[in-house]
Amino acid sequence: MNQDAREGILNRLKSAPRNNPDARPPKPVLSETGLDREGMLERFTSELTAQTGTTYRVQSGEEALAVLARIAAEEGLRSIIVAGKALPGMDLKAFGDREGVAVTAAPETADREALRQAAFTADAGVTFADFAVAETGTVGLIFRQDQPRLVSIAPPVHIAVIPVDKLHPVYEDVIGQVFGETDHIPSQFAFITGPSATADIQAVGFKGMHGPVKVFAIFVTGRE
Repeated sequence: MNQDAREGILNRLKSAPRNNPDARPPKPVLSETGLDREGMLERFTSELTAQTGTTYRVQSGEEALAVLARIAAEEGLRSIIVAGKALPGMDLKAFGDREGVAVTAAPETADREALRQAAFTADAGVTFADFAVAETGTVGLIFRQDQPRLVSIAPPVHIAVIPVDKLHPVYEDVIGQVFGETDHIPSQFAFITGPSATADIQAVGFKGMHGPVKVFAIFVTGRE
């Protein structure tokens, strides 16, 4: 292409009328944003149940331990690995001694290999969730030194303990909190909605291929 032809094409492009894109329509108001706490708990429970997960509601850490003991008995749990900061009243070491369940605290493992060994051999992983989303029955976890990712994905059972004030109606609320402060963005964050699932093999649904087969959520509501 010679210079004159090139200049002609560029001039035609420059003189062509510009189409201004339409303004983006306002974001619709999601119905979930109007839910009160009871409504959010009911919605979360319904959504997680649809994913074959189970939700419990208790008023205190002591009651959460009672539910944990019930789950351990029903699921035959003999060992658990724990990550995150336990809620008041949840002495998990004492729980383990009382219920005959071996309890490993993830931050206390000697090194990465010891953590892997503990996570992949434990019957269940117990986490203290950072967030929960009512609209889809989803648990949100920020992974950090005291709450490594393996605890929620390696054992066949995941038990998430969630303070009720961490429950939000929609994803946008959680995203805003997690990533709103650019100086404190976590290196890893995950949304977990029910047991691990895949349909990669002949389009047949299968639970537990890449993570837990069962998920339990225990909401601690406080004295109301």
